[in-house]
Amino acid sequence: MAKGLAERDVEVHVITNANCVEGEYYIDDNFPELPANLTVHHVMPDIPWHIPCSELYVPRLLDKFLEIIDDNQIDFIDTNYLIPYGIVGYLLSNITGIPYILRHGGSDLAKFLNKGVFEHLLRNVIQNAAAIITDDQNRGFFEAINSNVYVLPRYIPNERYFKPTIVSHKIPTFAYIGKINHYWKYKSLDKIVDIFAGIEAEHALRFVGQGRGFAEFSKFAEVHGLKIHEFRKFIHPANVPQLLGQIDYLLHFSQDNSIIDFSNIVCEALWSGVPLITDEKTDINEYAQYTKGVSKNQIIRLNLDDIEASQEKIAAIINEWGGSSRYTNEVVYGFDRYIEVNLRMYETIKLAS
Repeated sequence: MAKGLAERDVEVHVITNANCVEGEYYIDDNFPELPANLTVHHVMPDIPWHIPCSELYVPRLLDKFLEIIDDNQIDFIDTNYLIPYGIVGYLLSNITGIPYILRHGGSDLAKFLNKGVFEHLLRNVIQNAAAIITDDQNRGFFEAINSNVYVLPRYIPNERYFKPTIVSHKIPTFAYIGKINHYWKYKSLDKIVDIFAGIEAEHALRFVGQGRGFAEFSKFAEVHGLKIHEFRKFIHPANVPQLLGQIDYLLHFSQDNSIIDFSNIVCEALWSGVPLITDEKTDINEYAQYTKGVSKNQIIRLNLDDIEASQEKIAAIINEWGGSSRYTNEVVYGFDRYIEVNLRMYETIKLAS
């Protein structure tokens, strides 16, 4: 989105603490070339040891923003995730008077708001926002606190990059792409292991991910006899189109996950024409609403409660594989429109302030 705004001649400053996150989540990959009017600012990488010790992400982000506004005219603070970035936006707005925008994730609601964690703080954060970006499902919750609610797509891939592309390879390639946290079984990674451990036909299986559950999961895969597999680290988001071009099937399951949230990688795979192997619980309509319809053949559903039947289905896919192929989905809500509706929202906020 930042790049899309920059392409519309908007000056964009991205402030991130990605340079000092936990090593398990750090992305060590080539950074793409950026437009001249898009600048990425990293927070202070090291802070003095102190008691009680913490990462101090909030003051680090605050300090970097205040440094930037010394030399730049900033009109809006657009935040992604309430924790901690929405809180940072709220504090910055109180310090500078610049209006802030909230965008939330599913984990913000499930882990914090719905459980009353930071209840009084987050109510103030929500109450004072110039705009809250949400979906139809959560619209009512936010409108009860703040009337400045906009229902916009969570994410729209740029179809100039996410399009049917194939990087030549000789055997069918399956991939899980995402975090591998302590709760990796919620993402049915144990089921993936159980299914593919019983597959003898020639194939490739990749896990592209990192996280605090990686060591436990890799040990589980070894103990449960998963012989054909490869682990790869996170890549920069700009390199995801190339990664999708190297695989034949994306693995993404929802049935064991208590937090059902929009998945960027599923959306990107569908835009790229990559077949999706999933379960009955995954709602494709959430993504298909932005296209003229996703081919039912692009979606392959497994019954994860029947490992043997799932193995048979995967084995059949491998045996019948005649080379990489892609589906073509006509996008009706494209990236340019996504950028346009956000620009109109900014203009509305500007006129109201």
